[in-house]
Amino acid sequence: MSISTPQPAEGTLFAASMDVRHDCAVGNLSRKFPAVRIYHWCMNSRDLLQASGPAAQLDAFREAVLSTIGGRLVYATAEGIILVTEAHFCSTVKSRTVTSILLAAGVWDIPPVVYREGWESWRVLAWSDRSLREMFREIRTIGELRIVSMRPIENLQMEKMMLMPASDIFAGLTSKQSSAVLLGLRHGYYSLPSGTDIQRLADGAGLSSSTFSEHLRKAESRILQNLRPYLEAYSLRAPGDVAIGEIRGDTAPPARGGAAIPSETP
Repeated sequence: MSISTPQPAEGTLFAASMDVRHDCAVGNLSRKFPAVRIYHWCMNSRDLLQASGPAAQLDAFREAVLSTIGGRLVYATAEGIILVTEAHFCSTVKSRTVTSILLAAGVWDIPPVVYREGWESWRVLAWSDRSLREMFREIRTIGELRIVSMRPIENLQMEKMMLMPASDIFAGLTSKQSSAVLLGLRHGYYSLPSGTDIQRLADGAGLSSSTFSEHLRKAESRILQNLRPYLEAYSLRAPGDVAIGEIRGDTAPPARGGAAIPSETP
């Protein structure tokens, strides 16, 4: 009597991680500057590249990108640089690309693609393992492939939470609010201990401290509200049951300094 292997249910989503090395614009730059770690987001007709590494290689990488395809440096910090290109990198490659293979196989990727020492690391999703195997087969025709993992997603709802698109996180932020948060991050406002204060940030932005503080507070509030579903997915308690009685003073423990938290007025 033969024992059949359980098959994934119809409609099961599969996830895979893989490393690829082949002839492509960003991959070739990664081979040329092996100590630079590159994060690549594809944005239709442009690309966004975040890179970090030794200063000498990082400078050479920046110059190579700007001279090869054009673009501009968005900003540079001690941690690295961010570049936006004038054109889509894949448009410079005449041969088939990993992206075109994914599209043909019915597979989609989870950005960013990460490059190091000429290898590019991809995370992908598909509705069947057959699509993934077809993708693997085609990728081997254009370069080297290392399959890191392939598995069915058992808890689809939880996996969806983990994908967390940027459009969800930053939805509702105004340009002034996002600029305030970026200014705070770049100048160490959120470091422990803090590297600056509201007044200095406000002066740098050309605003009063009260106006800048309002932009910052609204941005923080919006981001946290957008993150709430993801935070509650990680919570050890059931969503919404985070000591509501304590907050309302039903069983109020002493607050900092010994004062009790006042009951919430209905």
